[in-house]
Amino acid sequence: MAIKPIYAILAAVIVIAGATTAIVLINNNGEEKDSDSTPEPRDVVIKNSLGEDITVKAPVTSFCTVNTNAAEFFKILGVEDRIVGADSSSAKTLEYIYKDVVDIGDYKNPSGEKIVSTGAKYVISQSSSRSLSAATEQALKDNYGITVLRMDFYGETMMQDVQELLKILISEEAEDEFKDYKETYDGVIETVKTKSKTATGDPAFLMFFTSMSATEGTYYNDKSELGKIVTSIHGHNALNDIDFNQGKTVSSKPSKESIIDLDQNNGIDIVFIRGVDGKTAAQAFAVFENSLKPYDTDTMKVVSAKNVYVIHTDIMSGPRDFIGYVCIAEAYGIDTGLDYEKLVSDFNKDYGFEIEYDFIMTQFPTA
Repeated sequence: MAIKPIYAILAAVIVIAGATTAIVLINNNGEEKDSDSTPEPRDVVIKNSLGEDITVKAPVTSFCTVNTNAAEFFKILGVEDRIVGADSSSAKTLEYIYKDVVDIGDYKNPSGEKIVSTGAKYVISQSSSRSLSAATEQALKDNYGITVLRMDFYGETMMQDVQELLKILISEEAEDEFKDYKETYDGVIETVKTKSKTATGDPAFLMFFTSMSATEGTYYNDKSELGKIVTSIHGHNALNDIDFNQGKTVSSKPSKESIIDLDQNNGIDIVFIRGVDGKTAAQAFAVFENSLKPYDTDTMKVVSAKNVYVIHTDIMSGPRDFIGYVCIAEAYGIDTGLDYEKLVSDFNKDYGFEIEYDFIMTQFPTA
């Protein structure tokens, strides 16, 4: 964490008329700085994850959230006290941080009455997956005067979402914390990408997501966040080597036969499996095996070569996704000089989290 600037009070002028208190500060660069106890309310236009403009009365001091990533970023920014209500899942996952907030119910259908009881007028939801329906959003607005802010806090809009949030927090502390976080985030990713430039070849990878289907293969394609991340590090998506209609979605379900044929013709060099929170790495690998039955995955060349890696979902998306870059590079055999376990430990220490994983990345088949 960066050392916060130390301000010396040069003079304090108390203006009795109008009951306004103004304090003139000098920072450690010798620059004069004015500080008011409470910023004047103002209309601020922010852009949500869908690219839509939303007008918000700032500063906002009370939020509800049905987005766990958002709740985590409030903690990272040091303004977790502004979260006054959270969905049941987020409240449980981050109980040690938000044990005193109001449980507003299911993330897809939160209680308007409970949101109103917190005094919050804004609720943060994701924009697509795990999001409120348009009907629920409209009902919250019409019946309770609540505005939904569709901000993902993951993927391609993650940094933009935080920067838009800062506009309505109006907090110098939060600005400083984000600067520290972003320096670490950008530094890790830049290191990984710089080191990966020396990697040779063009390996073909598959990225399998276990929570989408336990009976059919569900793979991220080039339109997906994770597909793009892996490609930015090394190699290409093996789905591009299969002749089938991938459609417009971020995931694809090629036939089992096409996956096996691709493997037997040396078309799969490595498989990444995105694990699921609450499941072991072995259980995630078992879903991959089940998705290809009746084929015996033990006969697959990529499996025999032990080039299958299960990576915990929590570091593949959201505020810790920069750690996923390190895992992917290591699986490729790229020495980044970074330790993903230490990065998790440092993250906990720097931002006050108590995150513990049964696994971060596990190679299969195990010995």
